Amino acid sequence: MEVNPEASYIVEINPTELENKDWDTVVQYYKMTQKKFKVALTTFDFTQCVERKIPFMMAQPIESGWILNALIQKGICSARITGELAHNLNFLATLPIEIRVVANTSDAPFGYDPLVGGWFRPEDLYQLDAIDVCEFVSHDMREEQALYRIYAEQHEWPGELFMLVKDIQNQDILNRLIPPQFQERRNNCKMRCQNGDGCHFCRTVTYFTRLKTMKKIKEQLEQNND
Repeated sequence: MEVNPEASYIVEINPTELENKDWDTVVQYYKMTQKKFKVALTTFDFTQCVERKIPFMMAQPIESGWILNALIQKGICSARITGELAHNLNFLATLPIEIRVVANTSDAPFGYDPLVGGWFRPEDLYQLDAIDVCEFVSHDMREEQALYRIYAEQHEWPGELFMLVKDIQNQDILNRLIPPQFQERRNNCKMRCQNGDGCHFCRTVTYFTRLKTMKKIKEQLEQNND
């Protein structure tokens, strides 16, 4: 707190592990940080936070609008979103809470193809007006600092996408070849591709930005010229 007096603080808590005296300490921290403190709950037991007027959110990302609306009614002040919500920015813009995303992971369940997930490229952050806070999954502070520079200062990444996004399996997708309109199409698509809509925009774009694909196209063009 002394080193970063302007910072805000999020403390992850399992409510079932805390006694009344522990909650008293949480309230003290809240006051010490001049109310720049919020709790990220690992379970849906938010009774103590409501009674003690401690700002709270859920530690896990939220995927659906009806769950998010229910939590807003219960009093959450912030939410990490992913999945379909990450592709419904018009809806997010209407909400009265802080919206957070983890930009460098898709949160794809059970090893499912993450290309349609809740990840974002550094080039696209300027389009995310509904997002208040961009966070990162990282192994250490140096990696997090590097991600911050790429996303917040450079606003671009010329290399392979998997080096930014943790769970992208295709290691030869060149981020610099992804077209500018990529995020515009994803902003409010609501992941219709997962409901039989037939949209394959994300998959098509990433297919044509793979090194293997580019090499195959080059070989075909050379054969045609011969």
